[in-house]
Amino acid sequence: MTLVAVWMAETRLMAIADSRIVRSAGNVLTEHGPKLLPITVICMQPSQNGAFDRVVYRSDIGFAYSGATLSALAAHALSTTLLSKLIGMPGAPPPALNELAHFVAGASAEYMREVGQLALKNGLFSALVFGWCPREQRLRIFELQPRITDGQLTVDNMERNLSPIKIGGIAKECAVTIGGGADDFAEEIDKELANAKNRGEVLEIVAFDAPKRALRRMIAEGSNQMIGGVIQQAWATSSGFQILSNLEPITPRPPSPRNVGSFILGFDTMDIQTVGSYQVGGLGR
Repeated sequence: MTLVAVWMAETRLMAIADSRIVRSAGNVLTEHGPKLLPITVICMQPSQNGAFDRVVYRSDIGFAYSGATLSALAAHALSTTLLSKLIGMPGAPPPALNELAHFVAGASAEYMREVGQLALKNGLFSALVFGWCPREQRLRIFELQPRITDGQLTVDNMERNLSPIKIGGIAKECAVTIGGGADDFAEEIDKELANAKNRGEVLEIVAFDAPKRALRRMIAEGSNQMIGGVIQQAWATSSGFQILSNLEPITPRPPSPRNVGSFILGFDTMDIQTVGSYQVGGLGR
């Protein structure tokens, strides 16, 4: 279990999740579990030699999940592998985001059925597919939820329309949340927004980050054993999906005086060795 939230802020969809993966309450498998992941979409059409090797569209969309890690990561791997190999005839438009979400829902159902043969309901997960829709030229978000009827498993694919988060808004109308502690999380967001006005803070900044502040407080207070680790974050804009590093204070480890870390998927990338002549970079907040 985990907690994932996506909300509309200005001209982007913001996403956060905790990084804890558990076998059961109190039985933590890792505090560095990847929950926010990109799915690469590549569309190719015939070139002059007739081969489908001319890239006409490329973008990344967001995938976030809560529930069975094996089923979710397998569905993500299959989706990003196959959706990066799409071929079509000249002039064909790229898939709309609802069509991409429909594909991911099908992949998710297949893995949940397979894993569920042994793990039963422990093989289920819910997910969010979100990002820029090239067909409608706007940001969209879809919630995938498993449903068992008469012993048959299907995955419902529902579009969620969000209001931009703002002071005085209602968290449940501004954010899509999946996972454990969703009601507590919504209350924490509402509390954060209400307190900001009383403290005289810059309201636009608080609204932009209120869900992140709420999740950070839930992790720090240990209010839910299924939620923990550190915050991971990402956003989706018209340019695509991007994982962000999360700047957090750390206790200095002598002889280094460094007191801040840049975390991606729960790992402090400042501790990671260089890769050849490069090092891990990227945007951070």
